Amino acid sequence: MKVLFLDTVHSILWDRLTAHNFQCVDGVNLSLKQVLETVSEYHGIVIRSRFPVDEAFLKAASSLRFVARSGSGMENIDVGAAEARNIAVYNAPEGNRVAVAEHALGMLLSLFNKLIQGDSEVRQGVWDREGNRGIQLAGRTVGIIGYGHNGSAFAKALSGLGCRVMAFDKYISDFGSGN
Repeated sequence: MKVLFLDTVHSILWDRLTAHNFQCVDGVNLSLKQVLETVSEYHGIVIRSRFPVDEAFLKAASSLRFVARSGSGMENIDVGAAEARNIAVYNAPEGNRVAVAEHALGMLLSLFNKLIQGDSEVRQGVWDREGNRGIQLAGRTVGIIGYGHNGSAFAKALSGLGCRVMAFDKYISDFGSGN
């Protein structure tokens, strides 16, 4: 089977597919027009978010058996249209959960401690200690909307700082079962 890589992803995917006799092709530098002209030759594509995998894309991909999204979101893939054509769609929802949680924690700490404002003022020679005094995160209650892979990793990071975490997820009703 031939697989077209449309975005740069970790090399382990290429290596493992090749080890299982898949023919991997680098399409990272192809334009959307070029991809649409050749995608019918491929049985699989690997993508992040470079192009929308929509109805028009899938129509051109007449031999496609799977779409592998390197990342958690599926917003750039018309999953319903793919399934209607018996094309399997895969994603990697767990892959960057810790990085996302750490980034969200960093943003929250930056906000609470006025880091951007303080940095800007210090670069201009202004030292406003009281005006830029931060707020401790410890002991605060933080609400999280969405408690999937990313939300639960964020909650874990917050709990290490002594925060009380409240979460809502329309798909999860039993938070006590390890979710």
